[in-house]
Amino acid sequence: MDVKYVEKALKGKACKDCQHFEDTDGGMGKCFGHEVLAKGGCNMFNPKVKGTPSGKGAPKPRIFSKEAFLIAGVPGSGDETGKAWETYMKLEKVSPLKNKIGEEGYEVRMYPAEGPGKIHVGVQVKDASVPAEYKVFFVSAATYAEFEIYPAKGYESSNAVMSKWLEDNAGTYKEALLDGMKYGIEVYDQRFKGNDNPESVVGFLMPIVPAVSEDFMLKIVIEQIKGMEGQIEQFAGAAVSKKAMQGKDEMLAAKDPVKGALWMKEVIDRLDKLADKKTCQEIMAACGHNCHAMNIKDTEELKEMRRLCATEEDFLEKFIQPPGNGARCERDGNTLIQYYTPREYGKSKYGKGIRCYCSLVQALPEGVNASPTYCQCSRAFVQAHWEGVLGRPVKVELGQTALTGSDECKFIIHLK
Repeated sequence: MDVKYVEKALKGKACKDCQHFEDTDGGMGKCFGHEVLAKGGCNMFNPKVKGTPSGKGAPKPRIFSKEAFLIAGVPGSGDETGKAWETYMKLEKVSPLKNKIGEEGYEVRMYPAEGPGKIHVGVQVKDASVPAEYKVFFVSAATYAEFEIYPAKGYESSNAVMSKWLEDNAGTYKEALLDGMKYGIEVYDQRFKGNDNPESVVGFLMPIVPAVSEDFMLKIVIEQIKGMEGQIEQFAGAAVSKKAMQGKDEMLAAKDPVKGALWMKEVIDRLDKLADKKTCQEIMAACGHNCHAMNIKDTEELKEMRRLCATEEDFLEKFIQPPGNGARCERDGNTLIQYYTPREYGKSKYGKGIRCYCSLVQALPEGVNASPTYCQCSRAFVQAHWEGVLGRPVKVELGQTALTGSDECKFIIHLK
């Protein structure tokens, strides 16, 4: 949903009356990271709900935005939290961090569909220049709903409150994901007085994003199709574009993801016959560059991580993506291997596997394979991503893809 802001709102519907608003000086405040007038308003208005005193019911969370930051510390298993913190504390004594910011402790918790999950514990640091014994975890910029956990009652004692808040605000917010997994951040600051003290509090940051309606998703699909139609016309001509895209209106009217994916497969099949291989690849590469331009957040975040490292080699050692839910990256000398696992990601997010992260073909039925021409879009996307991160040209080779019948997608990035 597009946010439509006005400088003066109707009575009772001003920013200051909205639960998204964080007051800063009485006349101004922050909403999803943006400075806004307290008397202004927008179409995302959600009235404040009066809470009850801390520890005596279910108060509303504090909603605020936080810039990206680094946590230097120790990774571990979700069922061995104490062990991870013990390892970190010992490490801090032997090799203290000289670039930490504040004394707060952070525990990032990642929740896969099955198993205990993963954690990363430590403190915030200003850059990635830390002793080799530490692992650096990059936390993306996000909007959070902060809840309070009372350790004396148990670390899961506030789960029902969080679930109820999400249910009550389902039309406005949903949980953000990290590598396809739900996650949260426990904050140990001056409020924490030990696990047994009844006044002790641990902050829990739940990352949230605006809920997206089906109409909004349809709008995205329409824009993607228009973009592809334009690229075909640019590289192959209007006549080829018209023939390749036949049946578009009927497909959009059906509003059926499976029918849409099957139609897109037919579009590429027709394109393969109407244009030569080089032209087809140029068309899909242009689509991939456009898609990257609209989904540049991951590139910007990884680019910031690169900036925080003294050298490219240091960056590659610290931030090569470990196996996660949906993607992983491996290094072999001067080559990076980027894997995407849409089937795994789909099972975690939707309860069933998907064939591609592209919304146009993710619902392609199992057993029906698409032309590798379509995957030139992803190859160009990966190339634009890594060139943006490293700030220099790289060559990307298309390996295997889930759309063409493999279990996962594989892209080879040649660094030299």
